[in-house]
Amino acid sequence: MVALNRLTKKKLGELLVEQNLLTEQQIQDALRLQHQTGMLFGEVLVQSKIISEDKIVAVLISQFGIPYIRPTQYKIPKELLEIFEPQMMKRFQFVPLDSIGNVLVIAIAGMLSEDILREIESQTGCSLQVFLTRMSEITAVLAENKL
Repeated sequence: MVALNRLTKKKLGELLVEQNLLTEQQIQDALRLQHQTGMLFGEVLVQSKIISEDKIVAVLISQFGIPYIRPTQYKIPKELLEIFEPQMMKRFQFVPLDSIGNVLVIAIAGMLSEDILREIESQTGCSLQVFLTRMSEITAVLAENKL
């Protein structure tokens, strides 16, 4: 089971305020919009043009210490993409990149939840190697593969 070791116990919004990237009011507004739309928190921030994807990814990297990857730079085997329902990959903002033995390499944006990662492991029977990416990278890979 993949374990996410946060380098800090703070939530993304707290870190963004702490690093003077957003105000507490902007966080509260984004949380309300997230609740209304069902979008991911980071997705709300980017769609609302409150903050860039790159700044969110930089904060997540500092929070989790997980390396960044650009899945659009890889030729992803079609059979890997067919393991998951497109709706699942869109909802949880991830794509599989490679499979090495019983290890599945995935790129994930936004919501780094152990529950989601456990669900992916359960569905595949593989251990996960996780990399961070931008939401736009996930969207581009899914669009390129007509998913």
